[in-house]
Amino acid sequence: MTSVLKWTFAGILGIVMILGGFLAVETIRDYKPPAIIELKKEGKAKKFSPDRLTIFTWNIGYAGLGKDMDFFADGGTTSIPPKDKFNEYLEGILKVVSKYSSVSDVMYFQEVDRDSDRSYHVDEYEKLKKVLKDFASVFAYNYVVDFVPVPLTHPMGKVSGGMATFSKYDFYDPVRIALPGQYSWPKNLFYLDRCMIVIRIPAPDGKEWVLINTHNSAFDNGDQREKQLSFIEKFITDEYEKGNYVIIGGDWNLMLGGNFKYTESPEEFYKPIPKDWAPKGWKWVIDKKIPTNRSVRAPYKKGKTFVTIIDGFLVSPNVKVLSVRGINLEFKYSDHNPVIAVFEMKK
Repeated sequence: MTSVLKWTFAGILGIVMILGGFLAVETIRDYKPPAIIELKKEGKAKKFSPDRLTIFTWNIGYAGLGKDMDFFADGGTTSIPPKDKFNEYLEGILKVVSKYSSVSDVMYFQEVDRDSDRSYHVDEYEKLKKVLKDFASVFAYNYVVDFVPVPLTHPMGKVSGGMATFSKYDFYDPVRIALPGQYSWPKNLFYLDRCMIVIRIPAPDGKEWVLINTHNSAFDNGDQREKQLSFIEKFITDEYEKGNYVIIGGDWNLMLGGNFKYTESPEEFYKPIPKDWAPKGWKWVIDKKIPTNRSVRAPYKKGKTFVTIIDGFLVSPNVKVLSVRGINLEFKYSDHNPVIAVFEMKK
């Protein structure tokens, strides 16, 4: 064997050993949450048994996916926004949240970073808590990775983030419930561990408002999403059969409706919610006129970028929908627009 071949072989062997060692460490340190985790409630809220609730939901995109950004996993090139853009998006998000906090009883958030390279290690949950001082809250991790090695030229690096639910009314038994389905090894080491946050608020008739914040899977061939929908259907119908008032909302990562003008074609991972999936008598709550999500294969351009609705609510038959409104921010601060809706117990 020539010296060139020896050095080439040694180099390849070295790369394989480094990669193998990296994957071995990540496998050992992989975040493996149990099926159910009791969450720590923070802050104080008013003790009250409401017959009406206004709920706001928003995937804030870790303050890294405003209108000027693309994202590598969707066909773009970047994973971390410039710091000035991150600061701009985070400031804008907090202003919007502050504005709508005065008219919201409960607020759901997804993609909230705590200590990530992509969001400059800013604790966004703490930032939200400072804005929402009159709310009690819980946080659930769904993305904990020591180092995401892609894109290779500018890796995403460390990620530590999840979901948060805030409520003006005191709640009990807050839990993180894992959603089924995951990628095969080693891909599963670097993707989200999907889950729901469930809180309970007493209703005036002695039953409960069961409020569920969900962030379902994306980027799969449909198997994970099917498993998750089956799991969700059983969970919510079991709660409804107990006489409870059930509202599940958040980022479904499935197209829920709407018909918008755009010139881009959708990425293959945009899939519709299965027809007639929702249990009989349950109602989807979306604003069909306002898109809630945009493609991030490139910066946002109105009328060109693919847009759709993947954020909204599903409510049990004993819940009346008084109003729903998509908040059209033109994706200025996140790749999602918020949704706010008013619900009431049927009497």
